[in-house]
Amino acid sequence: MPRPVFSRLLPALGATLLAISLSGCDSAPPDHAFLPWDMEVNDRGHVEIFGVTLGESSLLDFKRLYGQRADLAMFAKPGAPLSMEAYFGRMNVGPLTARVVLVADVSPETLERWAAESTIADPTPSGARKLSMSDEALQEAQHKPIRSISYAPSADYSEALIARHFGKPSDKRSIPRGEREADEPPATLWLYPEKGLAITVEADDTELFQYINPAHFDSLVERTLDGGPLGNP
Repeated sequence: MPRPVFSRLLPALGATLLAISLSGCDSAPPDHAFLPWDMEVNDRGHVEIFGVTLGESSLLDFKRLYGQRADLAMFAKPGAPLSMEAYFGRMNVGPLTARVVLVADVSPETLERWAAESTIADPTPSGARKLSMSDEALQEAQHKPIRSISYAPSADYSEALIARHFGKPSDKRSIPRGEREADEPPATLWLYPEKGLAITVEADDTELFQYINPAHFDSLVERTLDGGPLGNP
C-alpha cells in the first residue's frame, strides 16, 4: 500500500514462497489499455476490472492474462481470520506500472486445513504470521476465485484527477496512523460502495486502489481502517 497501508503489506508478501504453477511467464500481457477507472459492475453484482471478474476469475486466470509470476502465502493475525494472498509485485497493467496483490476467496475450512499442513510460521512487521503452504495447497489455491485486488500505481494521482474519473465519493474516512507514522501527512479513504472501490489518497505519496464486489465492500473498509491484512472476513 502507499506508505501507511501498502508498505505494511509488502514486507509480508515479499517472501520467496512461490506457487510453481503460477511462476511461468508463458503469455504476453493483454493488448488493452486497462486503467484503474476502466471498470464496471456486471448484472451479477461482480466487479470487472483489469480484464478479470471478481468472484469468477481465478488467480491462475490473472496470471495467464498477464504472464506474470506470483508469490502465494497465507497470513494469520491474532483476532483476525486467516487469509491467502497472491503478490504479483511491480508489473505492467496496460500502459501503467503498479504493484498488485490479489486476495483469494477461500473458505475458512480450507484455510484451516492448509494452515494445519503448514511447517513454517514467520513473523511479519504487521504482527501477522506468514504461513508456509504445501505443494498440494499451492496447486489448489491457484484455482480459487479472486476476492479483491489491491493496485498501487507508480504514478501519483491528484484528487482532482481521481474525482474526474470516479466522481464524488459517497464518504471519506481518515486512516489512523501508527506511532512511527504520526508525523506524516494524513491519508484519506475515499469510498465508492456501489462500485466496490476504496481509494487511499495520500498527500505526499502514490494512491492505493482496492476493488471488491459491492456485497463485500464493508469488510474491505473495516480491514483497511484497522490496518490489517486484506484477507477474507
